[in-house]
Amino acid sequence: KLHLPFALFIFYVALMVLCILNVLLGIFCQCAIDTANSDTEKVIQLQLEEKANFITALEGLFADWDDSGDGKCSLQEFKNHLEDEGTRVLLNALDIEPRDAVALFELMDADGSGEVDLHEFVTGCITVRGGAKAVHMEKVAATSQIVRDNLFLLDRKIDRLLKQSKK
Repeated sequence: KLHLPFALFIFYVALMVLCILNVLLGIFCQCAIDTANSDTEKVIQLQLEEKANFITALEGLFADWDDSGDGKCSLQEFKNHLEDEGTRVLLNALDIEPRDAVALFELMDADGSGEVDLHEFVTGCITVRGGAKAVHMEKVAATSQIVRDNLFLLDRKIDRLLKQSKK
């Protein structure tokens, strides 16, 4: 037969154990949350450092390609350096086959001048870096649809003009 004081003592000990476990669980959860936040900050910091290092490497490579020293790289200068180790490493990092390098140059030549300046080069390489994402593919599909619609309208207008000119 249990006595009342002994039962109260057992209840008290059990309650204190649960309280201590609750405090320990709270400390553990807070440490886990702090670690996760710290990891996120570290990941962001590492990505920013990686991007800065990539840009620095691109600037150095661009300086090597600019044989004329005018701050621009022409298609011929680009072609002259396609066999360089640095160029092959860059194309590999961008996941681009060497046979597609001229197409890459044309993509980077945003203003169509036949030359790529440092800004176009860095922006183009960062944009092309990594695989195509679904949002990029959707943008291409939407742009293609707009072009298709405009061509259809143009075709209809040309047909109308041809019919009018025959009358």
